[in-house]
Amino acid sequence: MRLPFLSLLIGCISLAEMATAQATCWTSAKIPGEQNRAVQGCADDAQNPGDWFCIVIRCDRPGSPLSLYVSAPGPDIHGDVKLIVDEQSFSVSLPASLKSPLPLSSRAEALPYAALDAMKAGSAISVQGLQVQAPYNRISLENSRKAIERVEWACEAPYPGPTRFWRRIVRRLRFL
Repeated sequence: MRLPFLSLLIGCISLAEMATAQATCWTSAKIPGEQNRAVQGCADDAQNPGDWFCIVIRCDRPGSPLSLYVSAPGPDIHGDVKLIVDEQSFSVSLPASLKSPLPLSSRAEALPYAALDAMKAGSAISVQGLQVQAPYNRISLENSRKAIERVEWACEAPYPGPTRFWRRIVRRLRFL
């Protein structure tokens, strides 16, 4: 009686581990030299073989706000786009004049803090206003909180001890 029960228990644990062992959607950037200062989330589906669509969150300079980059094959991406995180919508401008340090990507002029917070708490993001159409413009936000916060912490300016302590406490309280 113990052996079948033990086998069933081991089988259930193995299935649970396989279900949670899926590839993480948000990972360190796959761009050489950017692994410690950028994270990326990419669409699972591609319209054509070899295509991709990714959003990269990057720390351009320590102490500065995080930047948003959109990466896709083809010509430079520019114009006004709309980020839709679950039911929330945010407008972002991708100007043609800003030179991007990341290959095949365009940098957003500014990333609203509310959009970044929504990305950390949401389940999926889609980008409207690009040549990439639905459903290929949809990126899961699974594991985005952990990935984005890692870059945020690495990008923080070196504040004096008590100020940094209180900033971390306030940041944690916002998401409870």
